[in-house]
Amino acid sequence: WQQYAGLPDCLSRLVSLAKCFMLFQYLTVGVGAAARVYEQVFAGLRGSVSAEGAGLEGALEAVALMHTSLLRFHGRVAAYPLAPLREALSEALRLYPGNQLLWRSYVQIQSKSHSASRTRRFFHAVTRSAKHLEPWLFAIEAERMRKRLVDAVQRVDGREVHATLPEIGLTHRIRALFESTIRSAHGSQCPLLWRMYLNFLVSLGNKERSKGVFYKALQNCPWAKALYMDAVEYFPDEMQEVVDLMTEKELRVRLPLEELELLLED
Repeated sequence: WQQYAGLPDCLSRLVSLAKCFMLFQYLTVGVGAAARVYEQVFAGLRGSVSAEGAGLEGALEAVALMHTSLLRFHGRVAAYPLAPLREALSEALRLYPGNQLLWRSYVQIQSKSHSASRTRRFFHAVTRSAKHLEPWLFAIEAERMRKRLVDAVQRVDGREVHATLPEIGLTHRIRALFESTIRSAHGSQCPLLWRMYLNFLVSLGNKERSKGVFYKALQNCPWAKALYMDAVEYFPDEMQEVVDLMTEKELRVRLPLEELELLLED
């Protein structure tokens, strides 16, 4: 709710009223009645967005989030198909591609699907036109979740077994997504994206490529202390070089390396 704290009082009351009515209808009538309230509110207010500006758009986003949350809850407590939730999330994300809660829900439900092509088409359609970075980040996370699933299937009791899922080239796909994202203006300035890319490469055991990505990340985000901390963890043999880089960038090092080595010896 803090996400919408900046709404005018009248719109805040409107959002609260719509949410309460949706919840009331859900508890007394059913999920279909709650969905109809959302549709009525959305249809009644959508035409006023251009006149009212970002405030009303934020109110509609809050109501859409409530709608998808109710569908998710209902799916957990009752036998209910995923299709209505999937459609509601897809429609909401086309309108609000920067909403992380909606993306998290979408990735979670799509991870249960055996068809990756539909998810990839949707991500491609959104990332092609969206100015936000969130669609790219969650597209990467969706592919990484699928790769973890494939890796788990290919290992039984720690032994390698024949792959049973028709997923090839996932590593190349994920790397291509990372490369496409960091080439964008917003992506190149996002420390989280660089940290995700570095973690991914380290997990593959590609140390040299990982180092290259680390230095490229420093060129774009030299102020991000978390990148240096990751480098110390991933490349412990080069800790002194990392500390020297931090000193060069005028980042504070709370404990001199010499004192740290003495503590480790003790």
